[in-house]
Formats: sequence, C-alpha cells, structure tokens
Amino acid sequence: MLNRIYSVSGKVATWFLALIAVIIVAHIVARVFGSHIPSADEFAAWSMAASFFLALPDALFKGIHIRVTLLLQHVPLRLARVLDIFSTSFALALFAWAAWHISGYTYDSYVYDVRSQGILPTPLWIPQTAMAYGACLMAIGFGDRLQRILRRLPVVFPENGAPNDGLRGN
Repeated sequence: MLNRIYSVSGKVATWFLALIAVIIVAHIVARVFGSHIPSADEFAAWSMAASFFLALPDALFKGIHIRVTLLLQHVPLRLARVLDIFSTSFALALFAWAAWHISGYTYDSYVYDVRSQGILPTPLWIPQTAMAYGACLMAIGFGDRLQRILRRLPVVFPENGAPNDGLRGN
C-alpha cells in the first residue's frame, strides 16, 4: 500500500516538472509578443519545490537516491547493516522534525492568510501543502524503511530487478 502511495507521489512530481516547462515556455512566448505572465517565476519555483518533495519517497524505495553505498559495500555485512540502521534512524528523525515544522508553517500560513508578495497574491499555504505532504510522506517512508531493515525485509524495489536490502543487492 505504501509503495503505491510513494509511486503516485513520484508521478505527481513528474507532472510538476512538466508544469515548470509549460510555465517557462509560456512566459518566453508571452515576452516575445510583448506581454508577460504574472508571477510566472513564483509558480515555477513552487512547482520545483513540489516536484522535489513529492519525488523523495519514490526515489528512496526505488534505490535511486544518492547514498553512501561505497562505504556500505566495502565493510562487513554486519557493520553495513548497523550503519544502515543508524543512518535510516537519523534520516527518520530529521524528516520527522522537518515534516513537523513545515506542516506547522503551512498551517500558520493558512490561519493567518499569508499571501505571496508577487503580482498575484497567492495564499502561500497552497504551494506549501505539497512540501508538507512530501516531507510527511518521506518521514513515513524512513519509518517504513527502518522497520523493514529491522525485520530483514527488502527495502529497495527497483523498477528492473528483484527487491533487495540495498546493501549487497540481495
């Protein structure tokens, strides 16, 4: 169930990347014709933030995050497992903290009706919601990954190949 949610989140992130391209091309075309798109740079930046945060959980479970596998592949398996547990626990704590504060910030933006200072005064809680959701999903993902490591279940589900522990590919 969670893997499906991570995958959908990754697909939504792809749509936000495509939206960035559409905004930029539309803005260029508008400028060629002597016009502009109000707050296009803000919308592109918010789309980039949404894309980044929403893609994180999917990338984690497909094993395409930049990780320090060089170290883990050259130490004994038992030590690699301990290091993996430690690093996943640290990442879980970090993302739980980030998710809490990003969500609180988003909530405050909603309660106090904080708006962007651009030409279009957009309520900031709208673009911040994608960041909060992505950070929360990533914290859940690291919790999921940690329980999988502790139970010796596969933690990496590559698009091509068998699920594995992310250490030795087994």
